[in-house]
Amino acid sequence: MRQRHSRLEASLEYYEARIAEQTEQLSALNRSRGYDDPQPTEIGVEIAAPIMTDEDLRREEEEVRQLERKKKGLEDRVHSMGRDISGVLR
Repeated sequence: MRQRHSRLEASLEYYEARIAEQTEQLSALNRSRGYDDPQPTEIGVEIAAPIMTDEDLRREEEEVRQLERKKKGLEDRVHSMGRDISGVLR
């Protein structure tokens, strides 16, 4: 579970960085075309405490599920922004 949690956190950091890059690209493209510059949303990730009890394990499992949902949302957002950028560049 700890390895899975670490992989998910690393994956989330990767996708958050991609979103930030793509937001900058899209903002630059929008400014060059005269569109308004949307404000990016910050996303924070909390670090879980070490597993000690069954309750701690259940909480960590729930957090992993939340991170997986968040990762999926970020992946979808990165994909969508990539399409938007491609459409603007054409």
